[in-house]
Amino acid sequence: MNARIARLLASVAALTWLVGCSLGSVMIQERESPLGFEATIERITANAHAHGWEVPRSFDFQQALTARGRPDPGRITVLKLCSPDFATRMFGSDDSKYVSVMAPCSIAVYEKSDGRTYVSTMNMQLMSKLMGAEVGPVLGDIAAEDEAILAFTR
Repeated sequence: MNARIARLLASVAALTWLVGCSLGSVMIQERESPLGFEATIERITANAHAHGWEVPRSFDFQQALTARGRPDPGRITVLKLCSPDFATRMFGSDDSKYVSVMAPCSIAVYEKSDGRTYVSTMNMQLMSKLMGAEVGPVLGDIAAEDEAILAFTR
């Protein structure tokens, strides 16, 4: 089989795969936590600090929405994590400042109607492959840190 036909078959296979799955499930990773809601937040925060990350903010969607008379979505907290080391690497050049829209990194912790606690994050490993040469390696390193911080969920 020549290279042109092989590339065509690979493209057809990739397109079939994309049509058959939601891009959301590719871009965002969800995993069940073995811990309860509060314990999951505490573990993520402690693990982030142990890896040199800061957790400058958390956002409680349940409180924010119900305080405004909106329906109760259940317990949902988004933790904002920042690594000064990675931020320095990422934003040191004018050519990469545009990526600041993704900072700080977010980790969502929520309960579903099954009563279990879940964690979701952006798929930084995939993002590292999609971004340019200057940003991609930093996102790859962030992906490794995400895995270490969330290792308890595996």
